[in-house]
Amino acid sequence: MKTRGPNPTHYELFGVEPGCSLHELRSAYRRLALRYHPDVVAQAGLGSAEMATAQASMARINEAWRVLSDTGLRASYDEQVVGTGPLHLAREPVVTPQPSPQTRLSRRRAWAIGVQGQIARIARLAGRSATQALLIRQPRGSRADYEALVEVLVKGLIEDTESRVRAARAAGAAPLDLGVTATLVGIRTLADRLRREASLGVTLEAVMSAELLDRMWDILAHELPVQLTNALGGNPRAARALLDR
Repeated sequence: MKTRGPNPTHYELFGVEPGCSLHELRSAYRRLALRYHPDVVAQAGLGSAEMATAQASMARINEAWRVLSDTGLRASYDEQVVGTGPLHLAREPVVTPQPSPQTRLSRRRAWAIGVQGQIARIARLAGRSATQALLIRQPRGSRADYEALVEVLVKGLIEDTESRVRAARAAGAAPLDLGVTATLVGIRTLADRLRREASLGVTLEAVMSAELLDRMWDILAHELPVQLTNALGGNPRAARALLDR
């Protein structure tokens, strides 16, 4: 992970130019994550010091990806940090990650909490995109209605994290794709739950939730190999199942 200077920009961290495409960013992120991801590092059998260094590097990589993969955040970052000509602003200071405080949490529990946070972030991003698409094409409520439902779905998606990660691994997910794949496993679980509850009656909220889940699946599945999404069963088409009742 070579950079130019002591305070590298997110672009320098990824080894790409500021005007690069999202595809180039994703490729750079995957390349770095395959080197520093906790699952990969754990398999290498490194010592505690090397593990801590790798975890700090992965934290910086994830933060850079969080900013650069979001169109709005990237535009703001480009304006405030990258800059051009005489308007060039001082680079964002790099905050050196501090050692994690000692806790009573087991490694397994700490890992599960980390994955839950990843799933929540992925689900919220997908939910935001799904909301925008539904508001344009076939709105059944206001933006606030959809946003509230997304938060409800996020809570459901972070349930039983460990079993969903196991299902993701069983389907053939690579370490880098575990978060997205586990989120898709959760989407199918929530979709099945909506179908079961529909036997008691189909509500507007249920239909809106089902449409969000279907859209979120399509958005996230686009990031994964077709073989993997097929192994998960494909889009649950929950909305169609509810509307056909």
